[in-house]
Amino acid sequence: MLNNQISPFEYVSILVSIILGLGITQILSAFSDLLYNYKKVRFYWPHTFWIVFILFLHIQDWFITYQLKDKPVWHLPELFFILLYPISLFCVAKMLLPTNEREERNEMKLFYKSQYPLLFIIVGISIFISILFNYFFLKESPLQQIPLLIFLSVMLYTALKKVDNEMLHGAIASAIILASLVSVVLEENVWIIK
Repeated sequence: MLNNQISPFEYVSILVSIILGLGITQILSAFSDLLYNYKKVRFYWPHTFWIVFILFLHIQDWFITYQLKDKPVWHLPELFFILLYPISLFCVAKMLLPTNEREERNEMKLFYKSQYPLLFIIVGISIFISILFNYFFLKESPLQQIPLLIFLSVMLYTALKKVDNEMLHGAIASAIILASLVSVVLEENVWIIK
C-alpha cells in the first residue's frame, strides 16, 4: 500500500513556496511591464542590480529552506519565523518596481531614490531575520554572520541618514551583485538539492 502522507517539511514548504512565488511573480511581471515600454523607460543601473539581487534572494531562500527537510517536528512559532523572511522579500519586491501609472514609472532613478530609504530598512529587517535563521536553524557560528552584519549596518546607515550619494549607491549595487556571484561559487555545496 502506498503512503500518500506528506512530511512536515513538505507541508511547511508549500506556504514558503507560495510566498516566494508571489515575490518572484511581482518582480518578473513588473519588470516585464517596464521592458514592454522600454522606449519610454529610463533605466538606472543600481536599481536594475537591486532587481536582480532581490530575485536572487528569492531563489536563494527557496534553496536554503530545503536544508530544513530533515526537521521532524514544526511548531507554529517556528513556522511564523520561517515565513518572516519570504514575507519581507515580497515587500521588497513590491516596493522595488512601480506598479501603477501615478508613480515615477518611466524614470527609474527617481523611483529608486524615492523608495530606497524604506526599501533599505526592509532589506535590513530581512538581513536581521537571515542572521537569526542562520544561527538558530542552520547552526552557523556568529563569525559566519559578520558579512551579513556589515551589510545590515550599511543598509541601516544609508536608509536612516538618507545618504543620497550616487557613488555609494552604485558601490552598494555592485557589491551585492558581486557578493551574490561569490557566494554561489564559494558555497557550491549549499546550492544542491538532493
